[in-house]
Amino acid sequence: MRYFEMLAGALLVGLVAMGAGAEEQRSAVPGGVLDKPYLKRGGKGTALGGYIDQELFWNDKSKTFTQHRFIPFLHGQVSERIHVMAELEFEYGGLVKGRGESDGEVKLEFATVDISFSEGLSYRAGLILSPLGRFNLQHDSPLNDLTNRPLVAREIIPTTLAETGMGFYGTFYPGDRSLLGYELYAVNGFNGTTATSIRNGRGSHKADNNEHKALVGRLNYSPMLGLDLGLSGHHGAYDDAGDHALTILALDADFNRGPLQLKGEYARASVEGAAADQQWGYYAQAAYHFLPGAVGIFPNSVFTGVFRYDAIDLETRDEKRYTLGMNFRPEEDTVLKLDYEVYDQDDQSNGLVFSVASYF
Repeated sequence: MRYFEMLAGALLVGLVAMGAGAEEQRSAVPGGVLDKPYLKRGGKGTALGGYIDQELFWNDKSKTFTQHRFIPFLHGQVSERIHVMAELEFEYGGLVKGRGESDGEVKLEFATVDISFSEGLSYRAGLILSPLGRFNLQHDSPLNDLTNRPLVAREIIPTTLAETGMGFYGTFYPGDRSLLGYELYAVNGFNGTTATSIRNGRGSHKADNNEHKALVGRLNYSPMLGLDLGLSGHHGAYDDAGDHALTILALDADFNRGPLQLKGEYARASVEGAAADQQWGYYAQAAYHFLPGAVGIFPNSVFTGVFRYDAIDLETRDEKRYTLGMNFRPEEDTVLKLDYEVYDQDDQSNGLVFSVASYF
């Protein structure tokens, strides 16, 4: 595929760019695994951080508090060029009423060892947070201005998507203001059947269901600070026999100018041999930040108004959602969100969602 040829080309450019730098270096994926608040605060050795979120749903079908996530991060700096990172997820984790069963889960969300040869070339192995779309790399609740994740980031790119494998990533600077980043990995891939959804086909972290490896990668280009464009894809055998392939292609864009932020993502998936063999979805979101420092006891505070439009088409069903939200950040890493969601499907409930999320 021409797309993966482009990614391989980016890897070769990374090799050529070993040792290259820039006067103003910045993260290739702001808010990604290499750009967490605890990493900025920590030094050498092992750093601990994470985030927590809680939600209140209030609609015709549900009026409940949900203790959704408690996510510890670990980062160990073996040396300046060798790092080990991991993220654990405690999701729900309570007991079902009247039964001694857990209705939550504890799982390893990602765990990698990185060996850096230069800024343009680093080796990564382990349980890798898949660079399939920008949202999967920036899915942390405190980063996002709305509570629920986009529909496309649930059904087409099943966030949070992590896969076992290895490969390379890097960042280099074509000009004084521009940035080019890439990630390219060989992974076990999905473990599904032609009858299941993409989300239900996320692969095992223990073993491949077939002997065919998948390729996943992302190429992003930022021509200037505040604008980032991304192209990503995943291709590999899907079923146990390895006779059917899953291909997911995604485009994403993020634009920041002063108090205004515009972003969106489009993804299309084709599942060879499936009844619903062509699925797609996208979202578009606009946010405006205002009244910075207006709450005197929180000098770093800011309010944000946000609107998002979601749409997915899974062939067997399609769905649209409109979300209007307002949030307050007493600090950049802590946010209280109030959203109102409107769906076009009768089996979904319009209503309010209130949540709080914070890094620590």
